[in-house]
Amino acid sequence: MNSPAFFQPATSHRFSVTFWLDRMPVPSVVDSSFQRIAGLSREWNVSAYSEGGENLRNRYFAEKIQHGSLTLERGVMALTPLSIMVNAQLLTGKVMYLDAVITLFDVDTLPLCNWLITKALPVRWHTSNLDATSSRVLINTLELRYQEMIPMGVKL
Repeated sequence: MNSPAFFQPATSHRFSVTFWLDRMPVPSVVDSSFQRIAGLSREWNVSAYSEGGENLRNRYFAEKIQHGSLTLERGVMALTPLSIMVNAQLLTGKVMYLDAVITLFDVDTLPLCNWLITKALPVRWHTSNLDATSSRVLINTLELRYQEMIPMGVKL
């Protein structure tokens, strides 16, 4: 663990996602592949309190920790178990929560770090614009709101 590579910043282009529904992994290799993942964030909301006569500064009081929206992007492809489940949920309104583990890999495909996402609720499915003048890949975007993000690993 004292090698120089251990102290180098990690690159962000080798990653996968494993989704879990009711403690069972979603059984599809395709559902672990995405072009881009965004929204691994959390923020501690605070409220400012101004004391009488003090005009230069405020006191801040901690409130709730707020997590970001997890956004996953990939090209439009054949139906997968994840896309069928999310589509059914958004059509029927039946709420089903997912857990996910996002894994970042090194150049030798060894895991560097993970983020455990708990109780993620699919809230948006978006398909990019159809454009007859472009030859770009058509992109599906899945947005999840999650309850908790637990980072794990040697690089964070």
